[in-house]
Amino acid sequence: MPLREPTADELRLLSFLADGSPLPARWVRSLRVEDMDDGGMGSLRLYPTDPPLRDRQLGRVLAAARFEDADGVPVIATLYANRSGEPFELDMWKTDFQPLKGIAASLELLQDS
Repeated sequence: MPLREPTADELRLLSFLADGSPLPARWVRSLRVEDMDDGGMGSLRLYPTDPPLRDRQLGRVLAAARFEDADGVPVIATLYANRSGEPFELDMWKTDFQPLKGIAASLELLQDS
């Protein structure tokens, strides 16, 4: 899938997650993303640098949030770092495995991340 700029809602969610992580909020300025094949739940591969990161191996959770989709189904969004500590992936899990309708305005940071 081709790289693209994140949508305004994706940027809002990523910035919210960055606020709950050790990342500086400015890392999203040059961010490019790639949609993941997750059944439409909204997961993204993150490319915060140009050229893209070579370390594409999962490291650790940076932050996680919860929100309800427009149909009331809970969604968990988790920001992962690679082994070097750089933003790597946004994993979106809609708990009924259906496609995401949209990123809610109200986000709740999960403390166990």
